[in-house]
Amino acid sequence: MLATASNQLPLTLDRRYMGVVLAMLMTGLVMVYSANLPLPSSNAESIVWAQLKGHPLHVVLGLLAFALAFRISSDDLHRYSGLLFTFGLLLLLVVLGFKFIGGDSFVRDGAVRAIPVGPLTFQPSELMKLLAIIFAAAYAVRRHDRMREDLIKGLAPIGLLMVIVISLLMAQPDLGTTVVITVTVAAVLLLGGMSLRVVIPLVILLVAFFALAIYLTPFRVARIMSYLTPCEAGHAQAAGYQLCGALIAFGHGGLFGSGLGTGVAKLGYLPLPHTDFIFAVIGEELGFVGVTALLLGFAYLIRYCIQVGRLAMSQERLFAGLVAQGIGVWIGVQTFIHSGVNTGLLPTKGLTLPLISYGGSSMLVVCFALGVVARIDAENRAMARGRRIGPLGPSGAAAKAARDKAS
Repeated sequence: MLATASNQLPLTLDRRYMGVVLAMLMTGLVMVYSANLPLPSSNAESIVWAQLKGHPLHVVLGLLAFALAFRISSDDLHRYSGLLFTFGLLLLLVVLGFKFIGGDSFVRDGAVRAIPVGPLTFQPSELMKLLAIIFAAAYAVRRHDRMREDLIKGLAPIGLLMVIVISLLMAQPDLGTTVVITVTVAAVLLLGGMSLRVVIPLVILLVAFFALAIYLTPFRVARIMSYLTPCEAGHAQAAGYQLCGALIAFGHGGLFGSGLGTGVAKLGYLPLPHTDFIFAVIGEELGFVGVTALLLGFAYLIRYCIQVGRLAMSQERLFAGLVAQGIGVWIGVQTFIHSGVNTGLLPTKGLTLPLISYGGSSMLVVCFALGVVARIDAENRAMARGRRIGPLGPSGAAAKAARDKAS
């Protein structure tokens, strides 16, 4: 519950929703620790903080971001959507500058994606996932009629901006984030009224673009080839090494898992077990039961976002509805890609698992986005009770009378 002015009533937070978010955060905290935890033979030589790698700080910052987002009204997000999107573009340009003039010190795993902030780093590509949704929602509201009547005038401006965003992301390079942003923005525009006559050619064009991007990059071609048979002799020690290790981890976990902290895939057999392949660690240590419970948690969050968005749209709050549903699509797409890569359903691509994987930038932005959804849900319930939404909460009859008297 928020502290509000005396002439306004507070917005309330859905306890069940917050409970699921906290449960997912705690699960991630435990699994990041486990993914970095050596077997008991050498465990006594390490301290807890070294194994957690600062992830508790990420969780705390994420909760603060959630609280901050809950204090920001959807009207304010709508009002400043263009400014926020421009800020995101500028950050991507800063990353591009670091790549070309910063030298090798900024290169991590063959890419430049982060801006150093003191002892920490921040990835603007993670922030752009949310800012692109907010901007696309505002654009769909502003050009709702044009998107139906004049397809070129309605879609050309945002199409040009998305080409710029995609170009900046591919220059890092970051194909995974490019796919997530492209799919979520297309979903927001479709929900906002974009015609299917545009959707189908757009999908074909995007598929062709991503296929070309893969074809022109040798290491991505190698990943596609190893995807089909990752554990063959020619692939197991090369491009298929990660996927083969993940599949072995799932096989070792079985139905109930090997036990928390006792997995062996993380001991050099599975690169990046606390980030890109944490789902495989969960599969090995908690088994099919643990993986299913985790996916049910994500299913709840995605369904919640979609329902909140639909209710907002039924109240004629199109922007808020599109933002909530866009966030649901984003969480769903990223979860699908991460789990699909870990289980061999999709070719290898590095993406974090929202709320679970290690990564400060991802945690901060995802928690802020879920806070936005919580705010929209609270506004929905306030509107259903017949109260107008103020900057800090819905104002009632007393507030209206006070304003009338002052005027």
